Amino acid sequence: MDRQAKENIQDYIGVRKAVAGHSLGELEAQILDIIWELGDPVTTADVFKVMYPRRGLSYSTIMLTMAKLARKGILRQEKLGTAAKAPFRYTSNYTREQLGLKLLDEVSKLIMRKPIDEVLPLLLLSKGIPASDVEKAKEAIREEVAKADGAMRKVKPK
Repeated sequence: MDRQAKENIQDYIGVRKAVAGHSLGELEAQILDIIWELGDPVTTADVFKVMYPRRGLSYSTIMLTMAKLARKGILRQEKLGTAAKAPFRYTSNYTREQLGLKLLDEVSKLIMRKPIDEVLPLLLLSKGIPASDVEKAKEAIREEVAKADGAMRKVKPK
């Protein structure tokens, strides 16, 4: 493969970098899903009770992964108490919708080379949705993506 061909290859793994500029692994995504299911705030023990029957992971693996998500700025971490071994309470900095929109937008940019607000209307038109409705949807999508981007920028990773 020549140099030009290599430069034109898309890094689809780079989609994972869409979350506050950090990658999001499978375990991290599963933990976020559990946090959204349980509702904020949660402790490591709360997540462990749900995760252990599913994957059999150790408490420390879940604890370290949640701390990693906090370092990335995806979760907010608050110590409960003053003792050295006091547990932490975690809150998600993003809703499922905000994170989903951001990831969809990044995938759209990588694969279609257009933001989601330009790609989705094409899909709607191809399904026979009237152009006037597509234009309204396009504006709504633009607004939601902008909100998700704004929420991502507000959180500063540690």
